[in-house]
Amino acid sequence: MDDASTQCDIVCSENVMDYTHEFTTEEIFKSREALIKWAQEVGKINGFVIVIKTSDAGGQGKKPRIVLACERSGYYRDTRKNKEKKMKVGTKKCGCPFALKGKKLSTDDDWMLNVVCGAHNHLASEHLEGHSYAGRLSKEETSLVVDMSKSMVRPKEILVTLKQRDALNVTTMKTIYNARHRHKVIEKTAGRSQIQQLLAQLLVHKYTKWHRCDDTDTITDLLWAHPVSLDLLRAFPHVLIMDCTYKTNRLPLLEIVGVTSTDMTFSVAFAYLGCEREDNYIWVLNILRSIMDESALPEVFVTDKELDLMKAIDRVFPTARHLLCRWHISRNVMAKCKKVFETKEKWDKFIMSWNILVLSTTEEEYHQQFLAMNKEFSTYPEALEYVTTIWLDTYKDRFVAAWIDTCMHFGNMTTSRAESSHAKLKSQLGSNEDSFESSWTKIHNLIQLQHTDIKLSFEKSLTFVQHNFEPSEFMELRGNISTSALDRILAETKRANYVGYDVSACGCILRRTYGLPCAHEIANYMREGRSIPLSCIDPHWRKLDMEFVPKVTPWS
Repeated sequence: MDDASTQCDIVCSENVMDYTHEFTTEEIFKSREALIKWAQEVGKINGFVIVIKTSDAGGQGKKPRIVLACERSGYYRDTRKNKEKKMKVGTKKCGCPFALKGKKLSTDDDWMLNVVCGAHNHLASEHLEGHSYAGRLSKEETSLVVDMSKSMVRPKEILVTLKQRDALNVTTMKTIYNARHRHKVIEKTAGRSQIQQLLAQLLVHKYTKWHRCDDTDTITDLLWAHPVSLDLLRAFPHVLIMDCTYKTNRLPLLEIVGVTSTDMTFSVAFAYLGCEREDNYIWVLNILRSIMDESALPEVFVTDKELDLMKAIDRVFPTARHLLCRWHISRNVMAKCKKVFETKEKWDKFIMSWNILVLSTTEEEYHQQFLAMNKEFSTYPEALEYVTTIWLDTYKDRFVAAWIDTCMHFGNMTTSRAESSHAKLKSQLGSNEDSFESSWTKIHNLIQLQHTDIKLSFEKSLTFVQHNFEPSEFMELRGNISTSALDRILAETKRANYVGYDVSACGCILRRTYGLPCAHEIANYMREGRSIPLSCIDPHWRKLDMEFVPKVTPWS
């Protein structure tokens, strides 16, 4: 026997637990890796970490061999140059004599294992959680961690999956985070910058992209869109909502979203902008216009009060209606005016008066309510001046009902769709220090989920008939328009019971803003015993696919 066996005899004589039986096997291992894996798994079961002590590749008549030992074998060696300096040091090593020897056989890549010394001079660990070596990931486990990370699976869920696959796995959260970080570093240092990584991913997934550079050929603005998103844009171009709030790597991320006939939001395009200026927005909007058919350009835009964005829209799409988000305006009014009022009761009256003013359905009603509000709150000139000079004088036609109820906006009067999309995106992006490429990966996954949900909504509208729509008045509409449109028509049929045929009582807001039959129209159809004709439904609601059909002029 060698020195290890001599040490083994000494240790055994001191009544230290012998594990020779646990590691004794007649199994022929099909590879060196299989031998190592078996020994380490048996070690884990018994509370020990087994490591490679020495390895010999063979040659000149010698066969390959390997010696496995306990991680606590050997002794600590002080390799510091200045050994006189006192330091608090610690070590796991305690001269444990445990040793196994593996030898390659003559046949194929077969290996066998012998126990040199099966004893340990220390107690076994009750659990190996936290042991750096025992918690290492195998190649297969590392690959699984990378794949699950790309699918946006959270680290704690990855760890649960690893432990479900292997009951002996003692990996910790730190190991998962380290593996994810190493993968990102490898990708980033593969000879390409972050922006090059992003451009490569866009190319692989066949995104359409545009960019522009400064005088030094540095990319300043980058816009990209999924090919399916562009199909949806051309199929549903009427209303677009734009918002620019989130920043990645300190650059604004602009998102443009649209609305389908099934009332679902889809992301049209994303853009990293060098800054939030009119010129940057004009560049984005000109590209947007260039990829759309001139016969089907956006007719309504909804944004926050971002002056440079507003100017850009008015320049590139001069004929489009531009609405401002009512929700943001109300938040601004609250922030600026609430502090002026000394009691909650007076503030509640003011904000109620403001809301009634915003919801005025005619210009005459608006002017009457405006005069009444000025008279009632004349002792609060600061609040009146703010809402008048900042909002009403310049922008009332962009958010007050009397004006915006004259255009077809399909119920989109706020940026809530974009805000909701941003919220989902932010929950995935997390820190704004994410790289361009990692941010894009998360955006890409969200877009794919969007497209799946939209296709399912089309299928539901085409094939699924709710009991509410079985009456004869819906006969022409079932399976030909979206269920979202049917729900609104159903609500209007109930209103027709008390509105009747009176046009003035009806108001016809649903006709003007949604392109759907209003109460007095439905009352007339019901009086004549007719079903509601499909021809009275705006084409937007009849579109239940992603195919773009250009508008045909009479002379073409």
